[in-house]
Amino acid sequence: GVLLTLLLLSEFTMLMKVASGVMNSPVHIGSLRLNIAVFMTALCLCLTVLSYSGFRREQMRDSLASGQPGFFRDSEKPKLFYVERNFWISLLGLTLWSTAWRLEGIFRRRPQRPATALNLKASKLLWILVGMLALLLSDLPLCRLNYQLQLSYYVTPEKESLMSSAPQCTGVYESNAGSCSNFCSQVRKVSQERQNCVMFARKWHILGRWAAEIFDMSRDAKQGPEHINELFQKKTCERVLQSVDKSNVGVNTFCSITAGIAMLAAFAAFAQVTDTNEQNLHRD
Repeated sequence: GVLLTLLLLSEFTMLMKVASGVMNSPVHIGSLRLNIAVFMTALCLCLTVLSYSGFRREQMRDSLASGQPGFFRDSEKPKLFYVERNFWISLLGLTLWSTAWRLEGIFRRRPQRPATALNLKASKLLWILVGMLALLLSDLPLCRLNYQLQLSYYVTPEKESLMSSAPQCTGVYESNAGSCSNFCSQVRKVSQERQNCVMFARKWHILGRWAAEIFDMSRDAKQGPEHINELFQKKTCERVLQSVDKSNVGVNTFCSITAGIAMLAAFAAFAQVTDTNEQNLHRD
């Protein structure tokens, strides 16, 4: 993205043609044909949305930790740095690729652009509506991906650190934990963190929250302290820990593909708006 943007800003025709050729390289996804610029802009937008939600959550955790002992605050700082770094890298990528995309469009149309008057047709509005609809629909799979991202960052590391103590507490329930009470207490904290991940992802994605709530209603499932208590009544602490970050790989893969397609479709539709404008230009 940086190199292509610099080439398009160089004002050297040969270098700008090279950059234009690279950005118009086709990317085929089934019958859908896109170029590199649309594909990378959509990818960076998706990563920016997910990393920003994680950054905001870590900021809230850091503010809550401000009243904790110094060691606890210091242990949270690397996480905040990590997620903030990811957000700014994603935002930089989005800025560079969208800028390069726009510059390439200006360069490609510059030799053919006459003195014009703009004659907009209804097709422009149609493509805008299609793009907005695709962005809205992408919120559904993005909610699932955001949840999975939160699990991998906040829950899985804690689970792996507790798994070493699990063999000594096999078959132990929380109600009669005895010497394993500390282990069960830590498992409950991890379970509560998983619940926090669920609610955080649903808070960030409106359509995703509605879809998840409808899905929970269809299978008579509840999210909250009651659900966690029910788990510890039915399962041993070890079994709760083993399944605390369990996630359907097939659903995650499907959501990743669906989110990518929705994003690409949105940007392809917005690209059609630009093309439609160009086709509707006519000489005075």
